[in-house]
Amino acid sequence: MIHIYTKTFSRRTKEGINSIRRATSIKVYEDETNQQRIPFTDLEVLKYNRGKKIRLFFETYSCKERYSLIEYVIDYNDNDKLDRFFFALKKALKENGSELLGYIRLVDIGLNGGVHHHVVVSIPYIDVKGKELPKHLKRTFNGRKVYGSLVRNRKKIMNYYLPKEIVELGIRKRTFVRSQKYKDLPLINFKKN
Repeated sequence: MIHIYTKTFSRRTKEGINSIRRATSIKVYEDETNQQRIPFTDLEVLKYNRGKKIRLFFETYSCKERYSLIEYVIDYNDNDKLDRFFFALKKALKENGSELLGYIRLVDIGLNGGVHHHVVVSIPYIDVKGKELPKHLKRTFNGRKVYGSLVRNRKKIMNYYLPKEIVELGIRKRTFVRSQKYKDLPLINFKKN
């Protein structure tokens, strides 16, 4: 497909911050095989690209015998200092002989209208008795407890994230982030059943 033109029909404003993002432009592409023009809104393009990255993350860390996935939900008020959350998590993992292999983070609006972050991190496999996270993986952030749990059904959580709306946080504020590189474990490192 070849990009033909983009038409902007509205601007992003400060009034729309912390709400579901609206489409602001249309991009028209032409199919090379039949010369048919296909329009997409900027929102559809963003959702498509975000979906590709979410699928890649869950495909990369799909082996339950090699990787454990943990989901954290963090209140939006802590947005500006979220890098400190990752720094503290990496430090706790390193102190306990583990490492952060990759992560994805997306912003969501709850049923009560509250904005929050969903963070899914991948670490080498840990054998957890029961449903409790080990103490070093239970997190607090800015004096508040952060909800965290092991991801038991990877396909279910991926399908939960894919249709999520894109939230407007303001210009140059990221609503979806992933690790730049996904680390992998050597095949000899994982437990065989």
